[in-house]
Amino acid sequence: MSMREVALTDRGVAAEVLDAVAHTVVMLQMPTVFVLLAAPTAQGVAALNRTKTRLPRKNYGTALGSLANFYRMATRGALPPELDSVEGLSGLSGAFIRMRVAPASFESPLVRGGTHQGLLIDGPYRDLFTQIEAGLAHLSEPALTGGHHFSAPLCTSANISGDPDGSITQWDRAYAFGVDREVPLVVRSGVNSETSGSFPIFWLQHDRIQIPRPGPGVEEIRARLPQRLFGQGLVETGSRN
Repeated sequence: MSMREVALTDRGVAAEVLDAVAHTVVMLQMPTVFVLLAAPTAQGVAALNRTKTRLPRKNYGTALGSLANFYRMATRGALPPELDSVEGLSGLSGAFIRMRVAPASFESPLVRGGTHQGLLIDGPYRDLFTQIEAGLAHLSEPALTGGHHFSAPLCTSANISGDPDGSITQWDRAYAFGVDREVPLVVRSGVNSETSGSFPIFWLQHDRIQIPRPGPGVEEIRARLPQRLFGQGLVETGSRN
């Protein structure tokens, strides 16, 4: 099976992605890593599980279009006061934002221990995610997100789950993975950062921020945030994607 390539800047790219994620997954080249996108539905989860041969106890984050829609899911009082707004969360661009959206007992493929994480990134990627999120709104499955109507696309690293070689950052490896796993469409940006790897995760809690996974740009993002919230420093607990 071949994998069709389109450019992030192509007219109509969002429509092509929406058509594909209606029944399967799409690969996207980000500045530091290749990712997979899928619909935020049980069918989308199943498609990612097949493509990644997913290991147990892994959860999927989302790629944020509307930051306001993501913020609306936050449990009252779960965010630090300085970040408890759409404007406050905007300083986390370039990272996955993890926050509480449901009781700690709630578990689903999108929620672990009541928390969900969404990737915030600006520029043409955000434009694409916004269009995809709007196009998937009618498919929202609140049972996956603790009762919230939320339709940002699922987003996870483009690799076999638990692959010892880690995240895919080079085109040759991405192409081989896509063909082998029968990914029908890849969106290429042509943008390569000087650093590579999966995006960092910032876990926001009412009185602190932890960083379960460092990644490209982590120190720059951390410097933009209230320093009082990093009393415990970096805490590495591993990826959940």
